[in-house]
Amino acid sequence: MAFPVVVVAVGVASVLAGLRIQGKIGTYVMLGGLAIMIALGFGLVSALRARRPPIEGPRLDRDAHPALWEMIDDLAAQVKTRPPDEIVLIGEINAAVSEDARFLGLRPGRRTMLIGLPLLAALSVSELRAVLAHELGHYSGGHTRLLALTYRGTQTLAFTVDRLDGGPARALLSAYSKLYLLVARSANRRQELQADEASVLAAGSRTAAAALRKVATLSPLWKDYSERYLSLGAAARRTPAVLLGFRSYLNHPAQRDWVTEYADDIIDGEELSKYDSHPPTKRRIAALAGVPDNPVKPDARPGWSLLGAPKIDVPEAELEVLVRDVGPRADWDEVVKRAGRASVAEGARMLTSAGIESRLAPRGTIGEVVRVLRDGDADALAKPLRAPSREEGLELLTELFADTVTAAMIDNGVAAHRLNWGGGWELCLGDGEPFDVAELVGPAVRSPRAVDELVHNLQLLSVPAGYFCKHEPQPEPDPAEARMLGMFTALKAKRKLYDLIVCDTEMVLLPMARSVLIRRGLAGLIGARGVSDRKRIRKLRERGLDDLRAEPGARRIPFPDIVAGGFPRRKLTAYLTLELSDGETLELAFTGNTEDFGTAHDELTAFFGSLGLARS
Repeated sequence: MAFPVVVVAVGVASVLAGLRIQGKIGTYVMLGGLAIMIALGFGLVSALRARRPPIEGPRLDRDAHPALWEMIDDLAAQVKTRPPDEIVLIGEINAAVSEDARFLGLRPGRRTMLIGLPLLAALSVSELRAVLAHELGHYSGGHTRLLALTYRGTQTLAFTVDRLDGGPARALLSAYSKLYLLVARSANRRQELQADEASVLAAGSRTAAAALRKVATLSPLWKDYSERYLSLGAAARRTPAVLLGFRSYLNHPAQRDWVTEYADDIIDGEELSKYDSHPPTKRRIAALAGVPDNPVKPDARPGWSLLGAPKIDVPEAELEVLVRDVGPRADWDEVVKRAGRASVAEGARMLTSAGIESRLAPRGTIGEVVRVLRDGDADALAKPLRAPSREEGLELLTELFADTVTAAMIDNGVAAHRLNWGGGWELCLGDGEPFDVAELVGPAVRSPRAVDELVHNLQLLSVPAGYFCKHEPQPEPDPAEARMLGMFTALKAKRKLYDLIVCDTEMVLLPMARSVLIRRGLAGLIGARGVSDRKRIRKLRERGLDDLRAEPGARRIPFPDIVAGGFPRRKLTAYLTLELSDGETLELAFTGNTEDFGTAHDELTAFFGSLGLARS
């Protein structure tokens, strides 16, 4: 890593140039160069001393998960590297090894292995072994030591540049990092191929290739699963078994056929940029053919089998990184039944609203809708649905009437929604046969002559004419704690400086010490003013609103107490003004050091506008 040498070279070059140039110009060149070197040096030292924030996610301790750690220790020994210091589960289709390396990657640091929780469902133990061996291969010793240094360097450079908000240090280091990456990425791509050799050593070439192909196609499958199935939990007010469902979804013939048809297209469609750290998957799979095979007895158990207590560990981890708790735990059959009932209830509600607005079916019963259809008033009943055309209106009316009939069949125990990992769900009668209610009611919606047959079939299905869909009461939301949205710093009132924290229900005015401005100024000299501000804001957030409200000199201003406000400008100074219900007016001036973090200005502008009295 030559950047420290570049920093020193800038200073040396400026001194030499200053000595060769006569007069004041030479002195200015020397002083200017030294100043740049000092700024670069401070910025570099500040960034190099910075520690990465801890990675969020559940930790897998050695004592609680011996089988997983035993496998990882074995893999680390195979590739001649030290094992990670911790294992963290994340919510992505990914696995990685992160190292808190210091001094631009020159000094090794604490290692963290990241394992995407979905991989524990999608991969077998053998495939997971291949993937984790690849990640450990990035840090293997011996002939790959230089590449391991390069790998750490690329990671640390990106982190360092992100920490510098401006100034000469960021500009020069950013330019250097682009040059470094351009050179280093070719080494990174070679390292990927060498890391793949570790996969073959750990699991055999066949399993290593299968793992590469599977991981390449998992992202679109996980997205589809999340949209079609995980979303059902909120509708059902039940928390599903995420990983168990994902594995069942992947094993369904519909998804297997999709992978068979499109996997090659996905792999062939990968594009390689000069800045990419990974070669295309197709090239990586082809390269495995040249690696001496090491056949290993396959282990087809799901990856989660390596956890200490999967029945306990998996649900807890799911709530931390994949889904929120939307209700009691439930199996997928119950989730689908409840979500299906909630879905058709919403359709029935829309039909009831149309019946009320049209005055044709004021109670929303099935008998009223049948009477409307018999009278040939389907178009009038569909009108409140505001469909773009008559045809679409009748289609929507068919769908909503089918939802109402379906709700009646479910409530009477005649039918229920059944889970289908190949297509969401399907309505089935008591004998298990799928049943399409839209086909039952559709002819009657389009022609009064089909109504008698519909009535006969509804009687056979035990659907009463007086049925109307009852809706479950929506749970009352828990009273929410005020949430911080943003903050203004260094506002001035009566010669004193203040921070103004803007929440969704109130504002909190905090006295601001002038020493904060001094620290910000010093940080700005080395391009780290933003870093300093973020640290201060993070500390304020960590204290919590209750603690901030109790700060000496703090003032709480609830939104209901504000009757008017705005951001007027007088001469060259902008102000934030607040008119309170007790007649008091607060006026806070924007100074040269005022910063708007988050969405404070936008939120207040919207709030003042909602009052109808915003000042210009």
